[in-house]
Amino acid sequence: MRTIAERTTMTTRQDNLTVTLHWLHAGQEQTTTVVCEDSPPAQLLPLLLAGCNLAANQPYQLREGAADGRALREAIALSAQGIRSGCHLWLSDKVVERRVRCLISLPDGGDILAPTRGIALTRSWLLQLLALSNPTAHAREITLLEQRNSAFAYVSKRPHCTIRPNMDGAWIVASERNDIATLLNGVRLAPGVPAPIADGDRLTLGDGGLGLRLGLV
Repeated sequence: MRTIAERTTMTTRQDNLTVTLHWLHAGQEQTTTVVCEDSPPAQLLPLLLAGCNLAANQPYQLREGAADGRALREAIALSAQGIRSGCHLWLSDKVVERRVRCLISLPDGGDILAPTRGIALTRSWLLQLLALSNPTAHAREITLLEQRNSAFAYVSKRPHCTIRPNMDGAWIVASERNDIATLLNGVRLAPGVPAPIADGDRLTLGDGGLGLRLGLV
């Protein structure tokens, strides 16, 4: 039976690479030295999977350095992606997707990505965001607040609502108040009942109050 190196060596050209290949089998890390042609991962993967006795119908990726390392692009030769002889490559079935973030936008300017664990929106937090992005608008709103004529007056000083990702990574919003409305696209949210966020949604804090735009990026 041919070895992995023999299966993946397609020619004897000088541009062949000698790399250390890692993968998991029954929860244990396996490793071997592989001589392979400097080809795109899409061409190498079927041979590598067969040599490692891994199921070809699983979404494996070839990664640099570690199981969650940089994923190599499927259609570009190894050397063009910085892979040289002596490198360590992983056959990984861990498909690492880019984490979606929630972008919160104020009407008078000011965009901020919500922390990855979420954020509880309060009047002071939103005013601080406005102060950083538009000092002139912030000064105006402070004056209007003193006159009780600002949209920020409808926002609770305590957590008004919470924006956070759920267990699947999808962003949701939940009202934290019974006495002050939180509306998503004009529909009032029941306190403590999360609603999914879609890109471009409009969040209103208080009836006729402050309107925020929510984006997913």
